[in-house]
Parts: sequence; C-alpha cells; structure tokens
Amino acid sequence: MPYFLRRTPAPTVKGGYRSFRPFVREDFSSQCAFCLFSELLAGGEENFELDHFRPRQRFPELVNDFYNLYYSCHPCNHIKHDSWPPPTLEEQGICFVDLCKENFASHFIVEKDGIWKGVTIPGNYTIDKLNLNRKHLVIVRELLERLGIHIQDGSFYEEQLNALDQTLRSIRF
Repeated sequence: MPYFLRRTPAPTVKGGYRSFRPFVREDFSSQCAFCLFSELLAGGEENFELDHFRPRQRFPELVNDFYNLYYSCHPCNHIKHDSWPPPTLEEQGICFVDLCKENFASHFIVEKDGIWKGVTIPGNYTIDKLNLNRKHLVIVRELLERLGIHIQDGSFYEEQLNALDQTLRSIRF
C-alpha cells in the first residue's frame, strides 16, 4: 500500500498550481513527501513548499498537474530542486521512490540509530540524491524511535505526535 493516498478526482481550483496547496497538504498529512517529517518536526507549515515531483523544467506539461505536486519541507525541496534521473538511468529503473505509489518498506529500512538504508536501487538513489540521512534527520529519527514513534509506519503517527506535542508544551523551560 502506498504511504500517501492522493484524493480522486483532483480538486478544481482557480489560479496556478499554488492554489492546490491546502489539498496537497491534506493528502500528505502535513508531512514531507521525502523525509516524512511532519510540520511539527520540520519548522511548521511555513517551512513547507510544493515540490514538482517531476521538475517543471523537464516536464513543463505537468506544472499545474495536481498529482505532480508533493508536499515538501524546505530543506528537502531545496536539495531536490530540479533533480531527476536522466533517461538512461530511468531505463535501468533508477529513479526517485514515489511514496504516493509505493510502500516505504519496499524500498527502505530504518536502523535503530535513525539511519535509513535503501533495500532497492531506487531506495538508495533517493537517499543519496535527497541526502535523507542528514545529521538532524538521523538524530530526530533516533529519538522518535526511542519513544516508540515510527514515522515511516504512518500508523498512529499523528496521534503520537500530538501527545508528544502536548507533553512538550507542559514542560516549563
């Protein structure tokens, strides 16, 4: 089962692709399509952007395609930017993992220390190209794992994060 489920049919909006933002945000459960961090962990809603999964420069026909818009934290979107494998690599099956179509566990495993390892060529390509083992991602993933929160599972994630948020708000620093 895909990690993110996109609504069908696509919503009708007036204006350009940015008009889809609230719908894309909801479809991605306010999580980054790549590192899977929620807004709570990644600097809030204002730190999220719409990523053109297939870059605008190479796929101009998809600029306003709802299903090509992915919710992304600023760091992941900045790193990915206009990256896309050249046709020669795509022909070999080397591509970005698309969690709107694929299961996380089919491509990645999560080590106890928070490091993601690819179990497929696309998994490794995605980790390498998007630098998904950046130091802060690994540290936060390890802390969440210790708390029993497995962001890659997608189950009970929002409920657990809300409980963590409430706990953190109750602590007086």
